[in-house]
Amino acid sequence: MQARSRKKNQPTASLPEDLLIEILARVPFKSLCRFNCVSQSWLALCSDPDLRKRSPQALSGFFCFARDDEYHELSFLNLSGKGRPLVDPDLPFLRGIWDKGVRVMDCCSSLLLCLCWKSSSTEADYVVCNPATEKWTVLPATKELHTKNIIRLGFDPAFPSRFAVFVLVQGLYDREITGVEIFSSETARWTYTQSQWGHETSVDDVDGSVSVFFSGTLHLTTRDSSVITVDTEGKTWHEIRMPLSMEDTTDYGFIAECQGRLYAMHMDYSNGRCQLSVWVLENYASGQWTIKHTTNMKRLIGVDEVCTLVAFNSERNLIIHINGQDEKLVSYNMDSRKSHVIFSFERFFHLCCYPYIPCYAEWLLKAAP
Repeated sequence: MQARSRKKNQPTASLPEDLLIEILARVPFKSLCRFNCVSQSWLALCSDPDLRKRSPQALSGFFCFARDDEYHELSFLNLSGKGRPLVDPDLPFLRGIWDKGVRVMDCCSSLLLCLCWKSSSTEADYVVCNPATEKWTVLPATKELHTKNIIRLGFDPAFPSRFAVFVLVQGLYDREITGVEIFSSETARWTYTQSQWGHETSVDDVDGSVSVFFSGTLHLTTRDSSVITVDTEGKTWHEIRMPLSMEDTTDYGFIAECQGRLYAMHMDYSNGRCQLSVWVLENYASGQWTIKHTTNMKRLIGVDEVCTLVAFNSERNLIIHINGQDEKLVSYNMDSRKSHVIFSFERFFHLCCYPYIPCYAEWLLKAAP
């Protein structure tokens, strides 16, 4: 009788497992992490990578700074544009150790890649941290990491126990990428692989240049309007031409990920237009793109204004952009074809915004000793 009573009280006993999985797949990721504590069976269910990948990962805000700001002042803006910042942009859990300075170099979904200095040391440390849980780890030193190369962070919330860091090694006299050095959190080691992309491949090396990481692969836009990819093991490489409308302009285009698929977005200002186009990549091997959305945004952003695309919120079907010289953060709804001003930055110019999706997985990173 006692055993039967315990079975009756099990939360999963009254529902088939496949139905429970379908329900949990629609639960926000933060709640999914909390459900780990319900029972051993729920822990097993909620820890499944396939379930986590399906769980909604909501865009919550942006880490913002001015590219021409000498002090690289960092701020955090909620997606709503209102209320107390979701995370403290001062990153006090890092500044308590690296007292001389902390500079954000990249943001990938939930994690930050920071360059940190101590007053007691002449050498800077590269640190990967999770602002939501205030956990962090220091990357082992490597020569290429402290040379003027392009560094990108790779993290997938579906696999919160691992991350990767990519150093795109450039030639001595030009910006051609000659190889990629990759750090894996699973092995805690760097590995170098010679570039298998085309000759003279180069990417934009300014703060905020576009990169996307999903399915264990880093995606970047190049200076000749292509998308290049490399996986975390340095074994699989692709170079894919952007849609034709992007190739004929000086704009590198913007890429984003939605439900495991790569999207490309572009603003065309030729012939007095402000034409927004959204494409989805159907096949990596063939490089086939399919158009998903087009609209003339002239009446929304103004004739002489320029948009800088910064994020794609698939949950609400929104494209987030910085609008013109006024430096306003604006959302465009592809369903209603209407825009909404989220926030006006006023004093900042040449703004860089990293979209941020919190991850509350406590096992994500361990603080270094």
